[in-house]
Amino acid sequence: MKVLDTDFAKSFIRMCNDGWTFGWHESNGGNASYRLTTVEVSQVKAGFRAKPWVGIDTDIPTLAGECFLITASGSHFRNITHDPKSTLGIIEIDRTGTAWREVWGFKDGTHPTSELTAHLINHEVRKAATRGKSRVIYHCHPVNLAAMSCVMPHDSAVFTRTLWAQLAECAMVLRYGVQVIGWEVPGSIDLAIETAKAMETSNAVVWPHHGLFVSGDTMDEAFGVAHTVEKAAEIWCKARACGMPNTSCIEDEDLSRFSREYDLGLSRRQMFAKPVLGTPAPERVKLEVANAVPKKPPVQEKQEKVPDEVLANMPSVFHFPAEPAKAAPAPSPTQPEEPVYRFGIKKTS
Repeated sequence: MKVLDTDFAKSFIRMCNDGWTFGWHESNGGNASYRLTTVEVSQVKAGFRAKPWVGIDTDIPTLAGECFLITASGSHFRNITHDPKSTLGIIEIDRTGTAWREVWGFKDGTHPTSELTAHLINHEVRKAATRGKSRVIYHCHPVNLAAMSCVMPHDSAVFTRTLWAQLAECAMVLRYGVQVIGWEVPGSIDLAIETAKAMETSNAVVWPHHGLFVSGDTMDEAFGVAHTVEKAAEIWCKARACGMPNTSCIEDEDLSRFSREYDLGLSRRQMFAKPVLGTPAPERVKLEVANAVPKKPPVQEKQEKVPDEVLANMPSVFHFPAEPAKAAPAPSPTQPEEPVYRFGIKKTS
């Protein structure tokens, strides 16, 4: 069976294309990977063409022998639907968990994403945390979440509570909240390790000023987590853009009741963290308070009504003010009449 005819490949391509459609993958930004089941490997293994082994930056023994469908380095998500053999590929991990090799795809000399180490380490962490259920890792660059990371404190509990305060479904989808790590160089081993530490307790990690790194049992679940985080961030950003103080959000007691009703087991540390709700600047608050106090209308001085003048080719709503008529000066009986000059010549009697 051909790889592109399988359900897992079709779902993977759809997930990537949805992310591109949502505007989360500018240029060659973002990457994704899927851990194949043994049945899926058996379906497509006949078409594998193995290349030389490449060492991994770290040991991943629990992923030994596994195969992954993964995006290619430098590939654009907008092209995955049209050219999957160049933008995607399958890699195989050796029996010791210390090396990998390409077995399908990566046409025209492409290679796995530069975040390969981050994907493999975090696949190992999430596989252990979910007892083998987690199979998808998806990394994207959502706009509103990136904007949120510019003005929010990088505190995981506060960040989580702020997202939960915007949208009822957010707590259900993100029952373990989000983890926010410090900024690290993209593609570095430090970024992979810090993300793996965060993924031990959550399936959604915020990379400040960069993007979002999520995992899920299926493509739908992983994409749904990313979609929910970004939607809550968008609501928060739009509420702040209104320029008014927040008068409503999901309160602590409501969230606690929600957790009990659906047996979510929400963390108390996150549930009772103080959310950032977009309080206006102090100057704006002072202005709003001042405007809220009723004031007496100022006393206006009486002004004489100036009669309207005839319109001068202007719209009917506009009138020129009339100029008061000037009285001719009366001749002085004691002062002789001034001589009149015409063209520089004095007029004489």
